Amino acid sequence: MPSTSQPLNYPKSRKADQVDDYHGTLVADPYRWLEDPDSEETKAWVEAQNQVTFGYLSEIPTRETLK
Repeated sequence: MPSTSQPLNYPKSRKADQVDDYHGTLVADPYRWLEDPDSEETKAWVEAQNQVTFGYLSEIPTRETLK
């Protein structure tokens, strides 16, 4: 298994000031910007997340066996 002594360095996730009013109930949705798959910002965030994920997974010695 990959070493757990080094913490994973996840990319920062921007929090927006998005709040919706549903019949008088305010609901915060600070990560709604991630719902736009065509946004350059979303694409960059996904790519950064994938680098962390696949970097970690590539260190698992039995990964190919599990595929």
